[in-house]
Amino acid sequence: MMLPMQAVLEALHSGDYDTAFEMLVRTLAMEQGQAAGEAALLLAEAYSLYGEGGVEGAHRALEEGLASVPGLDAHPRYRSILAELRALEGAPEEEVRQILPPVDEPQALYHQAQALMYLGLPEEALQILNRVSGLPAFLSWRADTLKGKAYERLGQALEAAQAYRAAASLARGLERYWNLIDAAAMFVEAGYGSEALEALEQAQQTLPELEDPEDAATRYYLIARAQLLLGNPGLALDAIQNSLEQEREGAEPAHGTPLVQGQALMQLGHPKEAIEAFREAVRRGEDSDKSYALHELSVAHLESGELAEAEAVLREVVRDPEYGYLGEAWGDLSEVLYRLGRYDDAEKAAREAIAQDALSSGNLILGNLAYDLLHLEEALEHYTIAADQAQEGSRDWITAQQMVVDTLAQLNFRRPEEIVSRAEAVLPYIHQGDEWYQTLSSYLERARNLMGGSRTLN
Repeated sequence: MMLPMQAVLEALHSGDYDTAFEMLVRTLAMEQGQAAGEAALLLAEAYSLYGEGGVEGAHRALEEGLASVPGLDAHPRYRSILAELRALEGAPEEEVRQILPPVDEPQALYHQAQALMYLGLPEEALQILNRVSGLPAFLSWRADTLKGKAYERLGQALEAAQAYRAAASLARGLERYWNLIDAAAMFVEAGYGSEALEALEQAQQTLPELEDPEDAATRYYLIARAQLLLGNPGLALDAIQNSLEQEREGAEPAHGTPLVQGQALMQLGHPKEAIEAFREAVRRGEDSDKSYALHELSVAHLESGELAEAEAVLREVVRDPEYGYLGEAWGDLSEVLYRLGRYDDAEKAAREAIAQDALSSGNLILGNLAYDLLHLEEALEHYTIAADQAQEGSRDWITAQQMVVDTLAQLNFRRPEEIVSRAEAVLPYIHQGDEWYQTLSSYLERARNLMGGSRTLN
């Protein structure tokens, strides 16, 4: 009896693994020669899809295939699958490379890429995956998923998102759903809110009748993050409430859920309500996640005018040498100390922020200290650095632009063209009811008059 190969490949692609395994085991037991060898290799491949859970079965399939077909261990696919298994088992890189043969066969190349991923070599894995074509359907989408994982490890979130989305276009059922969720997560990390929501909508359309609470919690969490990226904190809050409800129904509580809840409340202008959400995120977080939640909590205290509480929390954050945003934390601490009137401490914290590459926040406080002493030249220098280093539209950028314009005005409207360009840049970010809007508008009008009243900068 010859192996009904197409039926096995279709079963593997559709996720009907029981049928695929049954057919392969039966064929391996009954056939000889090429048919038995192909069944053994395909059976080993099927087991390898289960990662660590399939190692024993994959080894057994290779052994049975070798017993049926002497010399099978020279087959490129046999050696590539074996290399993958040994890499997964923790074999050293040198041993795995000795097993890997030079090949062009698509399936063998796929398993070589998987072996390289297990060895922690995503760049080499990508080099292979980018030249693989002609894979059977059940491996074709997995190759795109593997690309996504490789790009993710390399910190290339957008490329990872696109790879996961490509995998989803070929996968079926829950595997399509999970690839779409992964694509959405990477689109969020890359800052592409609309693309994330599109992937999440497609994932929802792929859902089985009853979504697992864990998966639902993740999906709502990603919707919330995408809505925050798009400037829709109300919609984000609605989504994160749904995620919290899924946790109450059995999903594992995650530190990110209350964290995003707090961020949505902050964007809605409710820092006091955000404090409790951030405290819950701190309770759930560990290591850098906890430090990040503490940092967010400190900002909520700061925005609530609770300066002593903000200082205490920030002192805890800056004691974590592994925290990825130490400069920003020192910058926030310098602002708290400045607002508490502890100017020497504020200067020390600001200089530490600058030493940690937080140039905008550190220079902003140094500018304020100089401005208060009427050292306007020094203040202008610091404010200019802060404005040029901060991200456009951020709180630091808006404040620094305001102060550059104000300081230039205090210096007898020095460089009126700069006053015009900076005022025009920052005014769209300021509410018309804010007193700074009126102040900057008057500075802008006078600067234009000094320039002859005929020049309007974009």
